[in-house]
Parts: sequence; structure tokens; C-alpha cells
Amino acid sequence: MEQKSVFNKIILILCFIALLVNAVETNQIRLQTKLQSKETLIQKIMYNFPEEIKIGQKYVNKDKMEFTVKDKNITEKISAPVVKVSYNYWGEAYSENKYYSPKDENNRLLYATINIKSLFNKKTDLNDLVQAKVVYNNKYEFDCFTAKTTKDKSDFTTNISLMPLPSEDVYFIAEMPKNFVNTKNPINLELLVRNNKYVMKLR
Repeated sequence: MEQKSVFNKIILILCFIALLVNAVETNQIRLQTKLQSKETLIQKIMYNFPEEIKIGQKYVNKDKMEFTVKDKNITEKISAPVVKVSYNYWGEAYSENKYYSPKDENNRLLYATINIKSLFNKKTDLNDLVQAKVVYNNKYEFDCFTAKTTKDKSDFTTNISLMPLPSEDVYFIAEMPKNFVNTKNPINLELLVRNNKYVMKLR
């Protein structure tokens, strides 16, 4: 009888501990959800007050990144800065000009070249630092993809991670119908960094 009584007490204690742990975990989940909703609300408010950015001016987002827009353009293709010289089987030299072009011949590429320095304390994926899109006529949105040149600047790569402090030039590129490009309606680049929105006029 005494053994059963002790066993029952142990079971009750374990059940109480389990209930306590469950209550703590539930409260943590609720707290995290509240924090996430607050962050989302803060972002929504901050995004309504964008900062206008200009070419050649440096901008710093505390603990996230610092960046400077170096160039912008609307074009049919984006060429790598260096033309690579290769050799065929007979030792004859030929040039390889690597470039991006629209997937649809009726589209055009809009891009901005931005020098970015990560302020994180470890290697960070570019997508964790900044998101970008192009907005046509303050209504139509086009997602940007990013690219940078290889070390020899003869080709491009879209696999971009940044080490702390060294800066890199990154292309933010969007593809848009040329019918939009040929109008006089505004085209803006939007960068979302942390809770801040930065806007630059592409046209």
C-alpha cells in the first residue's frame, strides 16, 4: 500500500511539472506572437514614411547595413564589366561577353547598382538584409532579383552572402513590359531595410 501511495505521489508530481512546463511554453508562444504582431504594426507605420534616396549619397540603417546607390538605368541588357577572353581547341582566342537580358523580348530591365556594407557581426544572406521591388505608376509592383559580378568581373552570380564590413556592388534588377517603360508614368525602386523603407526615382 505504501509503495502504491508513493508511486501515486510521484505520478501527481510529474503531472504537475508537465502542466507547469506546458503553461510556460504557451505563455512564451503568446508573447512571441504579440511581439511579432507589434513588429508588423511598426513596419506598416514606418513604411508609410519612406526616405527618399539619391545617387552617390550614403545611407546607414543601424546594425543592419549601409548602402550607396552608384548607378541606375533602364536597358535591354546588363553586360558584365569585363569581356572574358577564352581559347578554342586550336588555341584561337575568342571573346565571351556575359550579360543578363529579359526573358521576354517585349520586356526591359530596370536596375540600380548599390554598394552595400553589412553591419551584422557574421556572414549574412543578402535577402536577410534587404528586400527590393520596383513600383510602376505608384500601383504595379515588380519583384527584384539580385546579382553581383564574379571576382574577375567577367560574369554574374546570384548567390550573394555578405561578410561583416567589406562592401560589395549589387545589382537590383526587375523585368517590366516595355509598354510601361515607354510611358511618362513614375517608376520607383523601393528598398525595405528593417522597419525602414527607402525610395528612389528610376524615372
